[in-house]
Amino acid sequence: MPFYHEEDAAERRPDVAVAGSIAVELDWVLHAASQPSFRRDHATLGRVYDETPRLGERVRALWGALETTTDRGGSMELGVLAHHGGLLFTLDAEELLGRLEELCVSAPVDLRLASESEEDRAALRKRLARLRSSADARRAYAEMVRDVWTAIRPDWMRNGLRSVEAAVAARREIQHRGASWQEIAHSPHTPGGHLLEDLVASLPPEGIIAVVPAYFAHLGSLADLPGMVLIGVRAEGSGAEARARTEILARRLKTISDPTRLAMVEVLRSAPSTVTELAALFGLAQPTVSNHVKILRDAGLVANSTEGGRRVLVLQTDALDALLDGLQGLVAPSRQTDPTRRAAGA
Repeated sequence: MPFYHEEDAAERRPDVAVAGSIAVELDWVLHAASQPSFRRDHATLGRVYDETPRLGERVRALWGALETTTDRGGSMELGVLAHHGGLLFTLDAEELLGRLEELCVSAPVDLRLASESEEDRAALRKRLARLRSSADARRAYAEMVRDVWTAIRPDWMRNGLRSVEAAVAARREIQHRGASWQEIAHSPHTPGGHLLEDLVASLPPEGIIAVVPAYFAHLGSLADLPGMVLIGVRAEGSGAEARARTEILARRLKTISDPTRLAMVEVLRSAPSTVTELAALFGLAQPTVSNHVKILRDAGLVANSTEGGRRVLVLQTDALDALLDGLQGLVAPSRQTDPTRRAAGA
């Protein structure tokens, strides 16, 4: 006959979920409004808040009247609300934003939040209570989050989503090989010490450890949510992830490493041209120019268009700007957030 016994705590292996989260991404972006180090660390965040200072002012001022400033600048509300609504693991911002005000109406205000300091717990509970009780606060909060999403969406769609998907795949592969939760969640900045171990040990039998790679993460994060310990890690934690994130950038750099193609980019930046016009300008045979154009087109740097009955080549400035932003963000992220350097280089 079978013998039933209580499993030793040391033998119990908590369930681990590895997934991206648009709520966690946006929480990091909201944190960055009051954390200069976050903005220096991530080129996009520095650029967004530098180019739209009023957005940063709105984020920082939203809770000012409540005197609910936290040690970390706040903004954990979105993760709490997404978890409350079963949307923590969605990467679809529109799905989350579409339900945000609804989730605020029933926002939980009695959370344990053992990962937070006493002051931060009180501040977060007060913010959630305000969202729950005030339609004006809910409206202002939802509008602010949507405006922040609009500001970072281009970089998220171009680079962030791919980076997170690669990071999730890499960690799920480790999980598939039977790694411990500590190995799955490991990064140079994984929160450590007794707090993390105690939070995991306190999980109920059906509780999970959520490992959430985030593109906009600064270092790492730890959050105690109902039935869950959330460990946030940076998305670029391995060579495989970095390779996936920079593959398009490398292909475009290789494309314009040829001096003729780079010169064509310069010409097309001034005005659209036909293949015949480019051939005459560079003194090249038309098939040679067509081959260069194909390579540029395959890299997404040029596209065909019609202008006055002519079939012309048009430079894809968004792709070129993404190339420049990506390269600068990789090798010199601080330059994008330092106005004095930009002025010196102008």
